[in-house]
Amino acid sequence: MKRPCKILQTERMNIGRSIRPIKKIKIIRMKRISIYLIFSFSLLACNKKEVVPLNFDVRTNKTSYNVNDTVRFLVSGNPDQLQFYSGMPGHQYIYKDRYEANGKPAMSFTYFAQYGAELNTLKLLVSQNFAGTYTQAGVAAATWTDITNRVTPAFVYNSDNRPSGTIDLSDFDQSKPLYIAFKFTGTTGATQRTWTIKNFTLNTEIDGGTVISVANTSTAAWTNVNFNNSPRNWTFTTAQLQFQGGAANIGSNEGWAVSKALYLNKVAPDKGVALKNMSTRMDEYSFIYTAPGTYTATFIASNENIYGASKSLKELTVTVQ
Repeated sequence: MKRPCKILQTERMNIGRSIRPIKKIKIIRMKRISIYLIFSFSLLACNKKEVVPLNFDVRTNKTSYNVNDTVRFLVSGNPDQLQFYSGMPGHQYIYKDRYEANGKPAMSFTYFAQYGAELNTLKLLVSQNFAGTYTQAGVAAATWTDITNRVTPAFVYNSDNRPSGTIDLSDFDQSKPLYIAFKFTGTTGATQRTWTIKNFTLNTEIDGGTVISVANTSTAAWTNVNFNNSPRNWTFTTAQLQFQGGAANIGSNEGWAVSKALYLNKVAPDKGVALKNMSTRMDEYSFIYTAPGTYTATFIASNENIYGASKSLKELTVTVQ
């Protein structure tokens, strides 16, 4: 049986009345959320912490000093952070981002020759096209420059720790890796030499005094390369390299001690010293220069937070006699 239209219309009107309040509640809630968000953003904007502008300065108590005098740097402005570069080798602000520097590379070591009577059984060689394959074929494929004559005095039979003298390597391309090799040869039928190499160092001098360590006995990472199935090999410790040739009946030997790739112009960036942070106060800093010269002392001050930074750089010339 069909329901009268009048009843249906009444029901629709009742449903409509029940929906309207719900829509009104939702609209009111959305308005409240929007107002809350606007208020929150306004509050954050009001509470934003601005970076405090720097009012930084530094000066010295005198214009010139003697070696080992105490230089007093008088600091004003109380920055949050303060860093110092003295201007001495290794601590120059202009080199804080430097990773390469050409200079004067030089090598030295001491040696000890024992037993036997064979001559010219040890050679010193250098390669810049060795591919790093530590096999007989790999070593033989490279071009090796014989610099044995740069050992002064020359390799001779002598007492322990005989100095090689300073071996200048400035004529080699500093932009390419360098490999150092000690080559031993000994023939059967006679007692063969035993060679011991100690105190190996390879350094590059830059900036007229800064010495950069390239490698030493333990860090050169020596590798033995045996030729023609020689019965003896080079042996290595952190203190020395050694080839024991052996007795007359041991058989002929050819052995190479080859270093890793050595980079003559690689340097570590110069470093500064952090003097303070925002939890400390500094009105004065003292430093002692141990060598005469004219130095550029550099101070980098900053106030920083998540909203930005305010920085200041001050340079002073310090003359030390």
